[in-house]
Amino acid sequence: MKKNIAIAVCAVCLCIAGYAAEKHSAGNTSKSSFDQFVQESNKAQTSNDGKWLKAHLSDAYVEGTSFGTWVSKAQLLKDAADPANNKYTKSDISEVQTQVVGNVGLARFKESYDAMIEGQHRARTIICSMVAEKQGTSWKALSTHCSKIE
Repeated sequence: MKKNIAIAVCAVCLCIAGYAAEKHSAGNTSKSSFDQFVQESNKAQTSNDGKWLKAHLSDAYVEGTSFGTWVSKAQLLKDAADPANNKYTKSDISEVQTQVVGNVGLARFKESYDAMIEGQHRARTIICSMVAEKQGTSWKALSTHCSKIE
């Protein structure tokens, strides 16, 4: 009888450990995919990749710029289609920190850039935060906000 109880307790413990390991592994996969999403997001914006932006920004996406303006998804797509007036010559992101909580990804990073944005030369270093939501197997950015530091 004691042997059967011990075996049952061990079986339950193994099931719980397996479930916890599976959840932990899934969390790492989400974090890994979100880390990649953050890198792709920066690359898409700096290379005027309107196709990527259209697919990976939520329809309600809004960006708060370090110049004190709000930029909608529609405006970003319009800017991406006008490379003569919107072109990055430098965009370096560093100090990237990401976290995934449930289906929400949070990113914080520093960016130094030199660009032509809406026909105006802009160069500065900023800190940014991004919020994205995992929808199915892909991420959609909900909002980004940046502040000037230099």
